[in-house]
Amino acid sequence: MHFASLAKLFASVIALVGPAPADLPKDLQLKPGDQIVAIGDSITQAGGYLIDVDQVLAADYPQLKIPKIINVGISGQHAEHMAPRFKHDVVDRKPQWVTISVGINDVWHRLGKPHDPKVLEEYTKNVTKMVDLAQAADIKVILLSPTIIFEDPNNEGNTRLLQYIAAEKKIAEAKKCEFVDLHAMFVKALTKKPADFKGNWLTADGVHMKPMGDAIMALGILRGVGVPDAKVEAAPAASK
Repeated sequence: MHFASLAKLFASVIALVGPAPADLPKDLQLKPGDQIVAIGDSITQAGGYLIDVDQVLAADYPQLKIPKIINVGISGQHAEHMAPRFKHDVVDRKPQWVTISVGINDVWHRLGKPHDPKVLEEYTKNVTKMVDLAQAADIKVILLSPTIIFEDPNNEGNTRLLQYIAAEKKIAEAKKCEFVDLHAMFVKALTKKPADFKGNWLTADGVHMKPMGDAIMALGILRGVGVPDAKVEAAPAASK
């Protein structure tokens, strides 16, 4: 995407989602050369939001020489798939940071069946295991809540998703790691969807991202590492 277009996109999403929550860092947390690894499902594998993050960090903080994010997203995965590969795909790369994006498929792929508390319990155990492995290796964790399952916050998928988001938030509080509520950002944005817009607005198919959805996710990560919104919005334009 052209830098000027990305700058406009960030300006739009900042207006849509409102200011950063008070519990996110106010100062930049990244150190020179810090490597970030991103683990997730197909949304991460597609990588659009990670490219946005890379562009902002390179433009705003060139002196830090932050490497491009290492993308270890794999399509279709649930928490029980990510946890067993976490050591190999994340810890063994020895990054300073990891973003963990998991939960959409844990709910979406099971919507044909009633909610199963045992699935939520296993999800919680697997996310906790990933956080523990990272922290034992001195890797800082940013837990990213699942985003949205179709663009109706009140549907069955998103109602179930709230339980998984609450579980992640409790893990983050217990483990003292960053938690970015991407779902809340998407819900807030959808309240401002133009009345005459037909079809999906933030996503291509209700789950996978259009550029605006990627920009919302990127904004969440950038806020999670303490990049001020003003720098997020200005960085792409300054990079032309």
